[in-house]
Amino acid sequence: MKYGERKEYEELDAPQVLPTWKSGPSQTAKRQDIHRHYQKKQTVLWREFVMRAWMIPMLLGSVSDDYRDEARQRLMKWLSHLDPEQSGGTPDLPISLENGLAKGFKFAANCRKRHPSTYPGGRTDLIRHAETMLQQTRCWYSQLSLLHALCLWELPDSFARDEQGSVTAASQWDIRDGAREQSDDSRGTSVVETVGRWLSIAGTAHTAAAHVAGDGAAPRQPLHPFVAEAGDLAALALETRRPERFIWIDEKGVVDNIGSRTTGPQYYRKHNLWIPPSVGWSTLDGRAQRLIADVVVMLNLIERDGQYPDEVEDRLDHSMQPEMPLPPCITTDRTPLHPELSVSTTDPPAPGSACLPTCGFKFCPYPPRNPRPRAEIREPFCRQQQALLSGPVHHRMPTMHRKTPHWVGMPVRELHQFWERMADRRTRN
Repeated sequence: MKYGERKEYEELDAPQVLPTWKSGPSQTAKRQDIHRHYQKKQTVLWREFVMRAWMIPMLLGSVSDDYRDEARQRLMKWLSHLDPEQSGGTPDLPISLENGLAKGFKFAANCRKRHPSTYPGGRTDLIRHAETMLQQTRCWYSQLSLLHALCLWELPDSFARDEQGSVTAASQWDIRDGAREQSDDSRGTSVVETVGRWLSIAGTAHTAAAHVAGDGAAPRQPLHPFVAEAGDLAALALETRRPERFIWIDEKGVVDNIGSRTTGPQYYRKHNLWIPPSVGWSTLDGRAQRLIADVVVMLNLIERDGQYPDEVEDRLDHSMQPEMPLPPCITTDRTPLHPELSVSTTDPPAPGSACLPTCGFKFCPYPPRNPRPRAEIREPFCRQQQALLSGPVHHRMPTMHRKTPHWVGMPVRELHQFWERMADRRTRN
C-alpha cells in the first residue's frame, strides 16, 4: 500500500482527541458533527482497504509474466506486516485486513485452471504465500479461509471416467493436464497427512516468536474448534473431490441461497470455478451446515452493522482467547444472545451488556433485527438447523449420531429453541 494512504489509515485508526469547548447546545452539536465525519471517513477508508486485501491475491493469480513481479511485491508488502521479524515482533496489520487478505486467497483458489482470468504461472507463488500466511495468522477466521484455499489448490483439476471406463466429455488439454496432475499427486502423501500439516503450522510464527522472547517452553495453543472442524471437512473434500459439499467461498452468499446440487462425481466438472455462485447451503454436508451456521453467528456478533471499524477490530481481538476459544453464548447457553430483539427496540443494549458473568468476549446480545440487515440469517436456513437436530446426518461416510457440534455443550432442546427464535425474527416488527 502507498505510504500516503497507509499514513491516512493509521491516523484514522489512532485514538482521536476532539477539541474541547465550553458546554452548550451549539458546542455539543459541533462535537457530534466532527465525530460523525470522522466515523464516516474511517469506515469508507477501512472498507476500501478490505477490498484491496481481497483483490491482491487474485491479482497475482491472474496477471501475466510482465506484471507478476510487481503483483508479487505488492502481496509481499502486505504479508510483511504479519511477519514478526519484519514488524518488530508484533504484527501491525489490523486483524480485519488479515481476514480480508486470507479471503482473497480463497477467491483466487476457487478459480480453476480453465478460468479465463487464471494465469498458471501464479499458482505456485500463491500456494507458497498462502502457507506462509497460515503460519503468521492470528485469527481463527483467516486460518479457516486459508485452509479452504489450500484445499482447493490441492484438488486435481482432472477428468473423470464413467462406469464403462471411458473418459467423459473433456478436451485433450484437460486429459493431458489430468494425467500430469495425477502423477504429481502420487507422492505418497495421504490426505490426512496433508491436512494435518496445514493444521500443524497454523499460527506457529507467533508461538515461535514467544519462545524466542523467553516465555519458556509453553506448549502450542490448541486449534480453534472452528478451524479443527474445517480441517476435518477439508480432508473429506479432498477424499471425495467434491469441495462444494464441505467448504464454501462466501459465508453470506451460501447462507442466503438454498442453492442447487451439482452433477454426480462420475461426471466431468466443466465449470470455471470449483464452487460456483449457484451453490447454497443445501449443497453442503450436514457437518458443514452446522459449522457455517455458528461461523455466521460469530461473525455477526463481531461485525454487527460494520459501521465502526475500531469496535469491530476490538471485538476481533477479543475473539482470540486461547483459554476460551468460543464465548459461552455459542457453547453452553444462547439465552444472552436475545435474538428476539428488533430495530424497533427502544435503546437496544450495547454489546457486552447481556453477557454471562463468566464471559470475557462482551459480544451479547445478538444484533437486533433490522429492515435492511447486513448479514441476516434467513428462515429456511434456521429451519434446516432445526432439522439437523431432529435426526442423524448422512453423507458417504458412516452416519453421525451426534446431533450437536462438538463445540456445543447445551441440550438439543435449547439449541432447537435458539434456532426457532432466529427463524421467527423476520415475523417480528
